[in-house]
Amino acid sequence: MDSLEACKKEIQRHNAASLRIISLVAAIMLGLYSFFPLLIEKNTVKFFFYTGTMLAEFCIFIAASRLRKINNIPPWLVYAGFLCFFSALMFFGIYIGILNVGTQYAINFMIFLVCSQLMFVFTPLRNLVMNIVTVLIFSILSMSYKRPEIWAVDVVNASVAGIAGFIFNWNIAHALISKILTGQKLEEERNRFKEASITDELTGLSNRRDFFHSVKFYTSVCQHVRQTICIIMMDVDHFKSYNDFYGHTSGDEALKSIGKVLNQLAVEENIFAARIGGEEFIILWTENRLSESRRLALKIRQMIIDLQIPHEDSPTAPYITASIGMYILRGGSTDTAEELYNQADMAMYEAKKHGRNCIVMYDSADQTYQTVTPEVGEIVFYRAPAL
Repeated sequence: MDSLEACKKEIQRHNAASLRIISLVAAIMLGLYSFFPLLIEKNTVKFFFYTGTMLAEFCIFIAASRLRKINNIPPWLVYAGFLCFFSALMFFGIYIGILNVGTQYAINFMIFLVCSQLMFVFTPLRNLVMNIVTVLIFSILSMSYKRPEIWAVDVVNASVAGIAGFIFNWNIAHALISKILTGQKLEEERNRFKEASITDELTGLSNRRDFFHSVKFYTSVCQHVRQTICIIMMDVDHFKSYNDFYGHTSGDEALKSIGKVLNQLAVEENIFAARIGGEEFIILWTENRLSESRRLALKIRQMIIDLQIPHEDSPTAPYITASIGMYILRGGSTDTAEELYNQADMAMYEAKKHGRNCIVMYDSADQTYQTVTPEVGEIVFYRAPAL
């Protein structure tokens, strides 16, 4: 259903663009030829008829130009614009081919009838009715103003032109719709492959590739607007023993549960979350206050605990926990994406050294690690080791 609606919208945009182009071409051609009746034939009436039709087509061009700026163009509005264009052109063709020259064949009308249908896409029924009505009006007027040997040829030519225009329009519409639908399918496939290339299949989070692409953007922002970047590296504690004890299927389910809460957190806190491999996750965001960074780190740790996924083989706790390392990159820093990643990774290993199920922060401003003891909310500062 979505593809069908998108196809209809694309057709309306195509029709609006075609109406704009063909009405402008018609206005220019009429403007150029409008002086011939005045200069050669000294026919003022014909000159004003040319000029009037030119102005009508130019007004349609202006209206069509405004239509293109509308996101969802109403189909009736496009069709109304086309009918105005078509009526003006057909009336001009009838005047030139019948009312003005009653002793010649109306070749101009036939050309207008066919060409006006080459750039638009309408339903076959609507196009058929339009052709029948136009050919009937032309035939009646031709029989009224021309001799039998002239109007007989006109009627045959008009019928052939109507049929040809209908067939051409049918084929053009079929080709355009096929092109639109094929383009939509290709776009869907491209988006699907793109999504798969940057999404972790197990958890639904972003993957390692998407993380390194995103972190480059974050570091660029940090360098230019001097905004602080926070990056968390999180590793599930004793996950190898969890897999050995419960099996890899249970391990996958545990990772899915963690991915679910991180996806939820990403929406709530407007942060970037990714699984970069195995049981390691990474969270990235910009922050102005250090207290907010600590709050979010504690929230992430608590969300993992609240899952209450049993882990009887863990020496840390009877449920799954995580060691969290956080790196604070101050605005204006020139750290690269790799350096940012490595610093967060080192902070995470510091958390493992301090008993796991805890948070260690490294601040680039004072080059100190800050270990948060969640039970009492204590923050212990100590000098960072040499890198």
